[in-house]
Amino acid sequence: MNLEDLRVFTEVAKEANITKAAKSLNFVQSNVTAKIKRLEKNYETTLFYRHKHGVNLTATGEILFTYAEKVLRLMDDVEKTLKSSNEPNGTLSIGSMETTAATRLPNILSSYHKQYPQVELSLQTGTTADLIKATLKREIEGAFVAGEVNHPELEKIEVVEEELVLVSKKNILTSIDFDQLNNQTFIVFKSGCFYRDILENWLDSKGIRPTKMMELNTLDGVIGCVKAGLGISLLTKPVADKLDKDGDITRFTLPAEYGTITTRFINHKDIVKTSAFREFVSVIHSSVCLNKVLTSS
Repeated sequence: MNLEDLRVFTEVAKEANITKAAKSLNFVQSNVTAKIKRLEKNYETTLFYRHKHGVNLTATGEILFTYAEKVLRLMDDVEKTLKSSNEPNGTLSIGSMETTAATRLPNILSSYHKQYPQVELSLQTGTTADLIKATLKREIEGAFVAGEVNHPELEKIEVVEEELVLVSKKNILTSIDFDQLNNQTFIVFKSGCFYRDILENWLDSKGIRPTKMMELNTLDGVIGCVKAGLGISLLTKPVADKLDKDGDITRFTLPAEYGTITTRFINHKDIVKTSAFREFVSVIHSSVCLNKVLTSS
């Protein structure tokens, strides 16, 4: 048994198909099959149920999969640590909400890239809930998320306070009274989006139970639907400012307890903090300090 066998095993488990795993790994199928058989012989057990559509893990296969992922992650950490030098290099995987990726993140990434062009940046967008899960699983090295984050395995940095505004195409809303909001279509991100949670909680406080919700996966989709007059949405003020370039958008301020939210950068306490990661955090701190100076001036 060696690490390559474990990598092949985990890939087959994830794909649930030997042919797909072989293609993903750029191996011939017989090589993949041989490695699985070698593992099964080594552990004297059957790791997969074979069927016409592919394979599924057996009970013992599930146990090995759990340990294999831990072993491979530890070996990746060892490689990062041993190869990490004083000069940032390698890869850096960061997650972000779409609104932050569209407004706040470009300046941070641009500043970082200018200083450390040899680092290969990878950006994953998603909801706050999904990004927290990915950070806890150490699938990404850190993420920009919204709201309070209280988890013993996570570290956090307060990056910026965002103002949230309700936006609609002109003439759709003239106020945010119950009568005008009660039968509106609300354009939202999928479940797990913190801004969606804020919107639903605010509507609930007004006695409104939304019956028409249009759920989209991208910020561009939400913006496009608002501009087309298909419904109303809750967005950060910087996004709303970009949306309202033609002056055909109406915006409404929410009560203070709903209208301001903090964006934070989080990371797992136990990730390998390479020089690339440490310098990225340093750039975030510099950005936070600059925002405070600009806000107070």
